[in-house]
Amino acid sequence: MINSTSVQDTQKEWEGVPEVVASGSASEIGFTHGSQIPSRIRTAIENYKTLFQETADCDWTESKKRASTYLPYLEQHDSDLVEEMRAVAEGAGVDFLDILALNLRSEISLTNYSDGCTSVVSQNPKTSEVFLAQNWDWVGEAGKSTVFFDFHKTGKPRIRIMGEAGILAKFGINEHGLGICMNAIRCGTVNKNALPVHLAMRRVLECKSFDEAYSMLEQKGVASCVNFMMADRSGKLATIECTPKGLAPIYPEPGSTTTFHTNHLWSPNVPAGIVDHPSKNSFSRLERIRELSKGEAADMSKIRTWLSDEVGTPVSICRSTPPLAKGIERMETLATVIMDLQKRKLEVSFGKPSLSPPVRTILVD
Repeated sequence: MINSTSVQDTQKEWEGVPEVVASGSASEIGFTHGSQIPSRIRTAIENYKTLFQETADCDWTESKKRASTYLPYLEQHDSDLVEEMRAVAEGAGVDFLDILALNLRSEISLTNYSDGCTSVVSQNPKTSEVFLAQNWDWVGEAGKSTVFFDFHKTGKPRIRIMGEAGILAKFGINEHGLGICMNAIRCGTVNKNALPVHLAMRRVLECKSFDEAYSMLEQKGVASCVNFMMADRSGKLATIECTPKGLAPIYPEPGSTTTFHTNHLWSPNVPAGIVDHPSKNSFSRLERIRELSKGEAADMSKIRTWLSDEVGTPVSICRSTPPLAKGIERMETLATVIMDLQKRKLEVSFGKPSLSPPVRTILVD
């Protein structure tokens, strides 16, 4: 059992959430990550022990075993990411497979269950500004392991992330004005010779443009089903349904500059043999964000209003925990992320946006 009381985190906090600032080699970034927030990493491990049991009937020993089956491919093709994860483990004083299992959370857990996120990407037709945004819906205890990251790996772009302790990437933007969000997709198909979801997100953030990132995803592939919403400051944007059998991008409809996603596959070009198992509220949230954004010229304030919408509560865009909910059904909106890619600006708030929580503005130099 990991003793979470034997270590202390050292980073300053905003609204109770610390920020890790790290630069240099993969191992230097990883060790800084692990050594600055060891307690929060232990909290993440304890959280996912419970979540993996609830969603995949998988105890932690089995979770680490499943994660290790992806390691041969990663060591051969993405050794720097493995090096970084080993250094995270060393810095935090935990086992390497604990960190690997955290980074394989989608492949272990979300092949059985999807979370409830709603995302939107839009270019303002009047100003050409490009916005990328998402509500992150997940179980409440995950809020105790959230972290800000400011990473600058040697030879790679500087990236700013709102993510989870011990995990190498999540919602983020880089110095080139390339951003990414994600929506989980429940689908049992996996490919162990491809990039796991959260490591793929890190690779996207190490690219300089939408086109470079898309080509990388095509080349490397994604290990399990997920939706990546990507855009860059030039106005290239799409929501991309990634599957172990290929990519299915969804671009704005003719006459529109906006597209959106929730937690089900809706591209007409999903590869044959890929079947998802979404919750009903994924469809209602998609139609609601479509309705709210239709014909609208997006800006940061307007998007925040859309993401604060509670029509259909508790399983609305701004989600609340349903009465008497158990297990994974306890999920709620934990955070809201809105990016202005031309200004290379990221706004983050914690809790339901409908309650007007404090907002942190992060600029990427």
